[in-house]
Amino acid sequence: MSRILALLELFNAAGHGGQMEVDSGVILQLVAMLAVTVPLLVMILCLFLALCIREARGSGARVQPEHSLKQDSPLKLRSQLDEMVRKTNDRNNYINSIFSSIADGFILVDSSNRVMLYNPKAMELLALGPEVFFDHLSAAVTSSRSVAAILDACRRVTSGKAPEYLTLEAEGERLLDVRVGPIVDKYQGGTNFGSLAVVKDVTDLRRLESLRKDFVANVSHEFRTPLTLISGFVEMFKMGGSIPAADRKRAFEIMEIETERLKRLVSELLTLSEIENELPHQTEGMVSVSKVLVELASSMGRLAEKKGQALFIDTCPAGLVVCGDENFLYLAIKNLVDNAIKYTQEGGTISVAAGLQDGKAVITVADTGIGIPRDEQDRIFERFYRIEKSRGSGSGGSGLGLALVKDITSLFGGSVEVLSDVGRGAVFTLSLPAGQCGLTAENGADHGYE
Repeated sequence: MSRILALLELFNAAGHGGQMEVDSGVILQLVAMLAVTVPLLVMILCLFLALCIREARGSGARVQPEHSLKQDSPLKLRSQLDEMVRKTNDRNNYINSIFSSIADGFILVDSSNRVMLYNPKAMELLALGPEVFFDHLSAAVTSSRSVAAILDACRRVTSGKAPEYLTLEAEGERLLDVRVGPIVDKYQGGTNFGSLAVVKDVTDLRRLESLRKDFVANVSHEFRTPLTLISGFVEMFKMGGSIPAADRKRAFEIMEIETERLKRLVSELLTLSEIENELPHQTEGMVSVSKVLVELASSMGRLAEKKGQALFIDTCPAGLVVCGDENFLYLAIKNLVDNAIKYTQEGGTISVAAGLQDGKAVITVADTGIGIPRDEQDRIFERFYRIEKSRGSGSGGSGLGLALVKDITSLFGGSVEVLSDVGRGAVFTLSLPAGQCGLTAENGADHGYE
C-alpha cells in the first residue's frame, strides 16, 4: 500500500512540472498489486449491495418505476372500476333478458328451501302478483296450493331424493307440468345446494291430446258401423241358400248406401287433412261467388226436389269475389245446403243468398227445418259431433260436414255463425273477406270488381 502511495506522489509531482524518473520494476509491481486489489474491491461492493437488497425486502420496501405510479393513480383506478361495473350490469341485463324470454316458468330454491329466483312466466302461471318477491313468496304458500306443492317437492329433492314430476291444476282451468330437479355442485363432490322447478303450461297440449283420442274413437266407430253391415250381408250371401229377390235387392241397396257413406267419410277426412296442411300461397285465387252458387243450384236442386223441398238461390252480384280455393268454397256452401236438406221436412224450403256487407262477402243458408237447441249450437262445429242421440239415426251424416265448413271458413280468413230455435229452422252465415287477392274491397272496384 505504501508503494502505491509513493507512486501517487510521483505522479502528482510530475503533474506540477517536476522531474520524475520511475523504475520499470516499480511499475510492474504496481500493476500486479492492482490486479489483486481491484477484484477484492469489487467483491466488497457486491457484498454491500446484497446486504442492502436483503434489508429492503425485509422491510417490505418496493421500488416502483414512474409509469407504474401513474397507472395506479386514483383516476385510473376509478376508470377501471367504472368499466367493471358497466360490464357487470351488461351481463346482468343479458341474463335477465334471457330469463324473461323463457317460455316456461322456473323457480330456483336454495338448500334452506328459500326461493332465490323466479322469472315472470312463473309468476304468470302460478298467478302470483308483482308485489310478491323472494322472501315474500312464502306468504303465498297458504293461499296457493300449487306453490306449496312445488316447494314441498323442492324440499324433498334438495334433501337427496330423485327428481320429481308433478301435474297441477292452476287458476283458469289450466294444467301445469312441473319438473323438480337437484342443483348439483360438481366441484364440491356432487353436493346438492338447492333445486330448480321448471313449470310448463300443458293445457293446450292436453286438450289436443284429448281431441286426438276422441277423433280416433269417432273415426273407428264411423268405419265400424257400415263395415259391420256390409260384412253381415257378405256372410249371408256366402252361406248360399234361397234368398228372396226382394231381400237380395234390399241388401244390395243397403250395401251401396254404406259404401257411399264410407267413401264420403274418407273424402271428408282427406279434405280436412288437406285444409290443415294448406299453405296460403297454394290456395290464393279469384273465386266468383255467383259461379259457385250456380253450380250449387244445379247439383243440389235435384236432391231437394227428391225430398219434396224447395231450394231457392237468390241472384248474387256478378262482381262479388273472394280470394281462396274455389273447390273449398263450393264444399263449404254445399255442406250447409246438404245439412239444411237433411234436417228439413218434406214441403220445407231452403234459401241461399249472397251479398257484400262492410267489405265482406256474406253468404247465408236458411231452412225451415227442425232447428238446433241453443245449448248445442256451440258444439255443432266440432268434428263428429251430432245432435242425434243415436249415431244410427238414419241421417247418414258423418259428423264432419259442419267441421269442414268451419275449417274452410278459417282458411279464407272469415267466420261462420248460426242462429236457430227448435222447430223454427236455422240460418247459417258465412262472412268472408271480399275483393281481389291482395286488394281491399274498396279499391277492388278499380280492377273491375264492383
